[in-house]
Amino acid sequence: MTVEPLLSTKLQAPVARPNLVARPRLVARLAEGLRLARRLTLVSAPPGFGKTTLIQDWIAGIDRRAAWLSLDEGDNDPGRFVRYLIASLSRADERVGRALPNLAPATPPQELLTALINDLAVVGPAAAGTGLLLVLEDYHTIRNFTVHELVAFLLANQPPGFHVVIGTREDPPLPLARLRARDQITEVREHALRFNVEEGGAFFNRTMGLSLSPESVATLLSRTEGWITGLQLAGVALRQPAGGPRLQSATDDFVAAFAGDDRYVVDYLMAEVLEREPESVRDFLRQTSILERLSAPLCDDLTGRDDSAAVLEHLEAANLFLLPLDNRREWFRYHVLFAEVLRLSLTAQEQIELHRRAATWFEAHGWPESAAHHGRLAVEASARAGAGRRPTAAPQPLIEPLSERELEVLRLIAAGYSNQEIADRLIIAQGTVKRHINNIYGKLQVGSRTQAVAAARDLHIL
Repeated sequence: MTVEPLLSTKLQAPVARPNLVARPRLVARLAEGLRLARRLTLVSAPPGFGKTTLIQDWIAGIDRRAAWLSLDEGDNDPGRFVRYLIASLSRADERVGRALPNLAPATPPQELLTALINDLAVVGPAAAGTGLLLVLEDYHTIRNFTVHELVAFLLANQPPGFHVVIGTREDPPLPLARLRARDQITEVREHALRFNVEEGGAFFNRTMGLSLSPESVATLLSRTEGWITGLQLAGVALRQPAGGPRLQSATDDFVAAFAGDDRYVVDYLMAEVLEREPESVRDFLRQTSILERLSAPLCDDLTGRDDSAAVLEHLEAANLFLLPLDNRREWFRYHVLFAEVLRLSLTAQEQIELHRRAATWFEAHGWPESAAHHGRLAVEASARAGAGRRPTAAPQPLIEPLSERELEVLRLIAAGYSNQEIADRLIIAQGTVKRHINNIYGKLQVGSRTQAVAAARDLHIL
């Protein structure tokens, strides 16, 4: 039986960006859990609230070795999960794993985990009087209850000096209530992760390099309810434009519009951010958005271009939601929400073809599990496309159908074009484009570009 090699970037904490906002109030809460020798730290919140950044900042300042494991869908296989668990711990401390039996593929995961716990107690950091901390990032990707049972077994039997940290978008099916009753868990959730006024000011004016007034910072914080990714989107949109410095009046107009009646923050700001990038970069972003991890060679193969390394360098320098996964800047990932919005502009046929190309690349480079993952996604996209086909003469299931011009505008919206670019392509005024978009929103009963595209696909209009 062939065992897929372990991906080293899963065992590394993402590289921290410079000038991050210090969060001493939250770091102190996490530190208290260690001081009280609790078993588990749980950082649970929706995407974009800075869970990973907080954990990175905390473990960088403590006197403990930290093992890091970034989980993904493939880790729902119990055997693969335990192999990565052992690899992450032995990477943090080379003494861990020496006493384990031969890691044959047929060895039951429970047996390997038991041996690992025994090894931690005998030759691991606890015996040396230091301590070892294990971070399980993106735990929400785990759906297999056998894997949850393995983690619960680890929590119930972990040796002294060992601590588990879980970062997740949703609470895992672990014995959290029992841990709370025994004061064995430290929890940080969405409300605590929201930026306050001081943190928001530091983020805009130091991290993003802007000069916003306290009033503007307060307005944006209120509108986003402290959601960090929403603030980052606003900061990217407010940065100095290519043609020169942004006027104060333009900044005020942006903040006022952002705080107005538009309820769909992500859609509004995504248009503001993406319209500043050339079409070639937008095409690159759309095509590579299907990848959970990306590298220049993979992106070259996927897109058919030869400048992916330069594009990735530009995206990282522009702070366009591209996160490095290693110190050599060879592997990256997009922010989850950014990738999700980009994928909305892909047609079913584009998704099928891109997943097939990705599957072929991973297979050729010795990653059969990743190849199988993209192969499954290609099949699923094909099935959705087949289920959604209907005769072209079929009427639109709307009380008032979209006009031909509105359909043209909707297709360009789905392709990621800005209002000005739609106007240029259709040779109409930008105000006319806005009127068509308002009509589309009304007929589809939506309030944003993203929802319009999603609704149109559900109705088989696109």
